[in-house]
Amino acid sequence: MIYRDENNTCTIELPETAISNLHDKFAQAGLTDYLSDVDWIVETSDSVMLIEYKNTDIENVRNPEAFYEKIKNDKLIEKLRKKYYGGVFYSLACKTEKPIDYICIIEATKLDRVWRKKLTAKIKRGLPYKLQELPEIEATLIHKCQVLSIAEWNEQYSEFPLKAL
Repeated sequence: MIYRDENNTCTIELPETAISNLHDKFAQAGLTDYLSDVDWIVETSDSVMLIEYKNTDIENVRNPEAFYEKIKNDKLIEKLRKKYYGGVFYSLACKTEKPIDYICIIEATKLDRVWRKKLTAKIKRGLPYKLQELPEIEATLIHKCQVLSIAEWNEQYSEFPLKAL
């Protein structure tokens, strides 16, 4: 099935079982002040993928420099971490027992592979890798975290092609 992001700037081919309306679910429950939503949740045979998409390289972006400012002052990092926690909360509430992978697809001219690796490291510092090592924690709260470009996403996850519009 073909899904679009909330700004209608990309399409992605995902299974019909993908969750693309998490914001609506949080709104219906009155939780949008507390939980942030990822764009898509996809269960594969191996894992549950929480997928977030950002793109400053599209026409009519009002202020692409604001995006880079949010990276510099870590506001984007905090926002992306909150999206992980909202997505993982929903996934665990649905009794997901598979490892959870958090993947941010960020297309931005100034963010090369080195910058994406730095972003990944910053995001990871606020995710519960150490918490899941406690003996009483049975769930795999986070298996993998990546920040990828569209090309890297399409290379690594070719079964779910993504195209900027």
